[in-house]
Amino acid sequence: MTDPVIHQFMPGKSKETPAITEVELLLGGIPQVMFPDGTQQFADQDVEPMVVYSPRLSEIELEAFCRENIDRYKQHYMTHKQAIDSGDNTPAIESFW
Repeated sequence: MTDPVIHQFMPGKSKETPAITEVELLLGGIPQVMFPDGTQQFADQDVEPMVVYSPRLSEIELEAFCRENIDRYKQHYMTHKQAIDSGDNTPAIESFW
């Protein structure tokens, strides 16, 4: 299996995928991991083991997932605001998918 490639934050894409952009910000800048098959997911590859924050979906499906579950991400942010805002590792989110 090919290693995933980190997708850098692209603010210019926020008009196309506003929910993805909002979740990325709520997670403190955790980027999407892009896989060779075109799927992607929010994941922190800088920690061992890697911590995931969303299911692995196509961009269109991930946008819909983020839009439908934005309140869960907002709650996670509010619960861990201090750690996220200080630039510490974003705490893991309880898997709900």
